[in-house]
Amino acid sequence: MYICQSRYMDDKDLIINELRLHIKKLETIIKQQANEISELKKQLIKYINPNTPSSSNKHLKPNTQGLKSKGTKKGAPVGHKGTTRMQTIDRTEEIDTDICPKCGSHNLKDKQVFKRIIENIPEPIVPEVVESKIHKKKCLDCKYVFIPKHNTTPLTGKFGLNIMILVIFLKFILRGVLRKTAFFLDSGIALKLTPASVNAIVKRVADAAENEYNDLKERIRTAKIVYADETSFSVLGKNQWVWVFRTAEDILLVIRPSRGNDIVKEILGEEFSGTVVCDCWRAYNCLSNANLQRCWAHLLRKSGDLNTSATGRHFHEKLKKLFKQIKTFNSTNPTNEQRLEKYSVMTKELKKIISYYKQYEQIIPVAKYINNNLGNWFTCVKIEGVEPTNNFAERAIRETVVVRKIIGAFRSETGKENYEALASLIASWQLKNLNLKVELKNMLVKNLCFC
Repeated sequence: MYICQSRYMDDKDLIINELRLHIKKLETIIKQQANEISELKKQLIKYINPNTPSSSNKHLKPNTQGLKSKGTKKGAPVGHKGTTRMQTIDRTEEIDTDICPKCGSHNLKDKQVFKRIIENIPEPIVPEVVESKIHKKKCLDCKYVFIPKHNTTPLTGKFGLNIMILVIFLKFILRGVLRKTAFFLDSGIALKLTPASVNAIVKRVADAAENEYNDLKERIRTAKIVYADETSFSVLGKNQWVWVFRTAEDILLVIRPSRGNDIVKEILGEEFSGTVVCDCWRAYNCLSNANLQRCWAHLLRKSGDLNTSATGRHFHEKLKKLFKQIKTFNSTNPTNEQRLEKYSVMTKELKKIISYYKQYEQIIPVAKYINNNLGNWFTCVKIEGVEPTNNFAERAIRETVVVRKIIGAFRSETGKENYEALASLIASWQLKNLNLKVELKNMLVKNLCFC
């Protein structure tokens, strides 16, 4: 009996030791998994965070395929004239034959004659080389020296205005990279260019745009309301920042190595006294004479991340109600006196909300975020025409984000400078619904075809 009991105890100890070893292995695995989860969360926060707009993570949105939209009617919008294209015939052609392709007989008759009206371009499209004799004139009376005003031949370079405009369209409107742009020109219009030649054309157009780009900067500096934002962009392997400054009619892009207030001072000036709509990035705090409107979209994304608790959800709902009040109030076309009064009331209400909710540890970071900019959340109520979000600037910078995904980085400072000037002018012309080809041609004629 003693032997059996001893053997039982030995087996029990063996099992316990095996279980302990197994538990240690599981603890090691759990620790490794916890470290992996922590690293993955660090990586994920780069893409999913309150400062990243939902449009950047469309794959995370619920699938709406097959769902019917609410309150909208399918079909063409009111006033739509339809898709029937009006065509004016330039020439006619007869497609006929008097011989059978199968047996060679000439004994034929028409079974049917039908008409087709199409639009086409000539083939091949071949560039023409034009020699222009430009008469530089001098007035013998007033001694004025000039070139005839109808001249459209650039005084330098080997390419005409139409080729320049086509290259810019391919590069900036269709987002073509240099190599593919050169390939298209060769295969499409039999114009053999190297990528370096394409880049030289872009630079010549950008140089010609210098005056217009400087004028654009001046218009931004003197604007009453400016929407500003910034995003990263690699230049020669080093991280730089694309800044966008948008008004009702203009979009200015500048690319700088800094994300600090020195760029804000450079573009807007230290004495800027208008209104700047921006996120809560501290670089804009240097504008002591300006009115700042902090972005409610950023704020609501931050508070929306608190929905893991009932307190967080209640806090988020209160902020949403304030945001709705902004839009409702502005839609009533209030007077300046009403605006000032409403600004004071809503600021006090927001202060009361964060004073209550900051007792909850989860809410503290967002409460500090609000409190640090307490006077800047309802500028859109106080000043007419100011939007409560920075959506205008984010939409203006979206094209550059797409370009960044395509090209990855600028591989020279010159390429960066070419982009910021031409992309700014093209975006501004598009914002005003101007004809891009006409605007480009007018700019090139003005700056390349005269002394």
